[in-house]
Amino acid sequence: MNRSLPAILLLLIAAPAAQAAPTFSKLPTVGRSLTTSTAVPRNCSATSAAARRGVSVSRYVAPMSGFVTARLRAAGKSDWDLVVRDHATRRQLASSKGFGSDELVQSWAGAGQRIDFVACRRSGRARTAKLAISFVDIAPKQSKDVVSLVRVTGDEAKIQGLENAGLDVTHERGHNFADVLVAGADQRSLLASSGLATTTRVADMTKFAAASDRADARRAARFGRSALPSGRTTYRTYSDIQAELKALVEQYPDKARPVVIGKTFQGRDIQGVEIANDVNATDGRPIFFLMGEHHAREWPSEEAAMEYATMLAKQGDDPRVASLMANERTVIVPVVNVDGFITTRQDSAIDPNDNNPAGQDPTIHLGEAVAPPGGILAYRRKNCSGEFPDPSVPCELQWGVDNNRNYGNLWGGPGSSQDPTSQSFHGPGPRSEPETQAVWNYTRTHQVTMLMTLHNVAALVLRPPGLHDGGKAPDEARMKAIGDAMGAATGYTSQYSFELYDTAGTTEDDTYTATGGYGYTIEIGPKDGMFHMPYQQGFVDQWEHGDAPGGGGLRDALLIA
Repeated sequence: MNRSLPAILLLLIAAPAAQAAPTFSKLPTVGRSLTTSTAVPRNCSATSAAARRGVSVSRYVAPMSGFVTARLRAAGKSDWDLVVRDHATRRQLASSKGFGSDELVQSWAGAGQRIDFVACRRSGRARTAKLAISFVDIAPKQSKDVVSLVRVTGDEAKIQGLENAGLDVTHERGHNFADVLVAGADQRSLLASSGLATTTRVADMTKFAAASDRADARRAARFGRSALPSGRTTYRTYSDIQAELKALVEQYPDKARPVVIGKTFQGRDIQGVEIANDVNATDGRPIFFLMGEHHAREWPSEEAAMEYATMLAKQGDDPRVASLMANERTVIVPVVNVDGFITTRQDSAIDPNDNNPAGQDPTIHLGEAVAPPGGILAYRRKNCSGEFPDPSVPCELQWGVDNNRNYGNLWGGPGSSQDPTSQSFHGPGPRSEPETQAVWNYTRTHQVTMLMTLHNVAALVLRPPGLHDGGKAPDEARMKAIGDAMGAATGYTSQYSFELYDTAGTTEDDTYTATGGYGYTIEIGPKDGMFHMPYQQGFVDQWEHGDAPGGGGLRDALLIA
């Protein structure tokens, strides 16, 4: 035990405060059939209330305040999508637009709220889809705590002690400093008693996020499309991602095909696209496997994956892109932790970035629930498994597991925690989480010669090993050369993973050890950045040049990979 730590911190590390488990009951599942005789290719989110062709609507009245889960399934190779709207305001509450007809939506609901389940048949022969609706009578957590971003400096053992005690110590971290998300009197007291020097970087993250949204709107109004391949000006929701993936497959059928690598804890498909010339051919081309969003709050990671997919599909005149399209296959999974990402982006009253639109039942407003159990709503890091094995329990009430500490190589080692309240909780066993299993199974059954997992916001290019005492990789010389080239393109520091801090059970260490395929993490910047910055600074600038004036940015780094 480190005697330099204050007594209050040692006490909290040794015995984290017990959390009262929420109580709830689950109502019997309601089953319905939705039928339409016509298939119409469309974006279901843009379907008007008056639409009839290819659309079937089922109304549900929430019996009390709680959490509703609905799953839509249709037979065969049909493609049905599902959108949930508040009947009174027509406001979209949730959506699911997978490649097939296994759709899952979830939303908080107020007592008596009328909810429309809008099912869109896009293709295939199945005229009928089955809708199953379950309802959990559970009270959302209430909190009025302000969330702040605080930089702590001092002894690294004390900084680790903060994480062990349940505080959210982020990856914006270096020698003797780290940024910490802090909410609530207990966390602030713990921080004050730690003996670490503190500087408040953002006093109110909710106000910061709202200001970022306003900055995005002003820039879009002034300049229109951005310089990105897609022209986007704001962070995507999961609804955006699914719609764009479908559009890529439909617009470029010879270049892009659907990929589903597994399912999440709550039962959603983990989907992406495979992109190559003559993509449906059977051949031995190697695979570059690009992933985003292991950590739910790290929105730029999915942005980079989606823009890279868009760039490859559009191709243009870039000879490097043409060569890659001819000689390799690129598999892009923009969101690994789908459940967690949806929770951070859900357009509902529980999201700190939401303005609580008129018509939303105020009784279900959560404010900002703070960790433990699982994280701070829009700043949640982990997946949505936890204390309750039932996936219909709201993600906000589950501890969650850090997927990027759940992989098999050296699972349970330094840089991970056995405490479920920790943001680095490694889970009950190696590869216990379905999201982790999906990545593992894909890499070991396909010819993945290069894996890239995207994170933010530390402005780093990281390569194995994750542990200081892990020994150098057999391919260290070549891996360093590639990492340094990506670092030069972005202006990020290229280094061993352990130089950020020791980590075990991480993605690229696991796959490199098992398959020999190279693996890296890019921590998207900018240096000294923060979560949910304005889109221009938090992503567009990083794509174009990163922290390197005149550099090629993330675009070039991914082409180098």
